[in-house]
Amino acid sequence: MVSLCQEVGENYALMDFIQFCEEVRRLVERQLGEAYEITLKKIVKNNQKEFQSIMIKDDGASVAPTIYLEAMYDAYENGAKLTAIAEDVVRIYEENRNPWPEGIDFTLAGVRDKIVFRVINYDRNKELLEHMPYICFGELAVCFECMLLEARESVGSVRIENRMLSEWNIGLSDLIELAKENTYRLMPVRIEPIEDVLVEILMTRLQEDCSLTDSERDEKTKEILDQVLDSRERGGLPMYVLSNARNHFGANAMLNIDFMDEVRGRLKEDFYILPSSIHELIVIPVSFAPTEDRLMEMVKEVNEREVPDTEYLSDSVFRYGFLRRQISTALQWEA
Repeated sequence: MVSLCQEVGENYALMDFIQFCEEVRRLVERQLGEAYEITLKKIVKNNQKEFQSIMIKDDGASVAPTIYLEAMYDAYENGAKLTAIAEDVVRIYEENRNPWPEGIDFTLAGVRDKIVFRVINYDRNKELLEHMPYICFGELAVCFECMLLEARESVGSVRIENRMLSEWNIGLSDLIELAKENTYRLMPVRIEPIEDVLVEILMTRLQEDCSLTDSERDEKTKEILDQVLDSRERGGLPMYVLSNARNHFGANAMLNIDFMDEVRGRLKEDFYILPSSIHELIVIPVSFAPTEDRLMEMVKEVNEREVPDTEYLSDSVFRYGFLRRQISTALQWEA
């Protein structure tokens, strides 16, 4: 059965995604007028995942907010009107048209205190990495980004490309040293028991659930806390979440040798690192862990079921001792 667009009439077939994007662009252009440059552009994100975006730029702007259209197409398929979607695009643009109040200074002087590490999967990003400075160890790659914005608890960033190094007249080793200085100052590393992280997530969801009464919310809160206490009393598998204070590319925490050595000292033994995603890692002490094969099965299952393509890091499991040597060699940390 052919889907119909209610806005136009019962004989009008629903547009495919390409047609939809072009029509939204046309409607936005009609709303904003000739003073604006409105274009469609494919954006390649982590792990070669492509997204279609609409970019809006006025005559005097140095940057153009990028607005992704996939979710808007889903809304369109579920009955949202094209005119309403175009109005949403304009609203989002107006709210984000000036994301850099002080302007963007892409000279080395302007970004040297904003350059940080970023850990991604090597195989899934080979094409992307052709245009970027990076260090490869195993199946992981360490690349770099400029953190440019902190607004509404979010982080704005720009990938560092090879052409930027040429403009700045610096080499990869200089970039590594800058990232060492900045990464853990701008994004402090943290490790927490996994129960605490799950409680925080569940509590946030409870507070945001408008369908619950106050008494129902209190009851569910008590249930969550009781379950956590029960789990601790039964002495379940000790697992910890390793990330950073912003939960933004928190996998780069593994590159902080000083902190990782401190974790090993606190645990009093080696530990396994399970790559939960590009944003966080799971730490399990070796003496409590099942076999490495079973850990790899666990990681693969979670990646397949729970982790979005853009956040995938690896199906492997890393033992810190060996990983430490790799990181020390790759990033020139003192052993």
